[in-house]
Amino acid sequence: MSHTVALEFCKLCGWAYETWLNHSELFDRNPRANELQRSWAADELARLSIISQEYALLQVAKLHDPAVVSGRITLSIDYVVIYGAWDSHTKGKLEVLQSQLHSFGAQLRGARNKSLSHNDFAAVVSGAALGSFKPGDDEQYFVALQEFVNIVHEEVIGGPWPFDDLVKNDVAAFLAILKP
Repeated sequence: MSHTVALEFCKLCGWAYETWLNHSELFDRNPRANELQRSWAADELARLSIISQEYALLQVAKLHDPAVVSGRITLSIDYVVIYGAWDSHTKGKLEVLQSQLHSFGAQLRGARNKSLSHNDFAAVVSGAALGSFKPGDDEQYFVALQEFVNIVHEEVIGGPWPFDDLVKNDVAAFLAILKP
């Protein structure tokens, strides 16, 4: 695996983490969430929450694409494992993490295929839930993804690739300007 490919993969994983953390901090973990839901901006914040959640889920779901889709190569977890040319020890560690990560990703597949990427007629008309996961599963997913990314970065480039959690500061600054 080239340095460029490894770095771009790490960036994609980091972006998925940042979009998830942004949504989580702004809407799920926000101590002012109830106050904001009763504010004059409640409708806009609800809209932003949906947009943010759908975008974050799509970024995660794309990481779980097969290595090749319709004859086109995707830069995904599967691509990294299959085409990384890892030694057997490293490949074994990556495959264990891949299995864990795909377990979570599978829970998003219905939402991705029927709502996030396409407007599936039956799904839209029925209004049925298209996927879910238990509270905390998303956090465990990103712990495993961080470990996966660190292995890739260490083996190809050297050193870990820590996800950027400074998003928390950006969300706090944003919330500060929303003071009623």
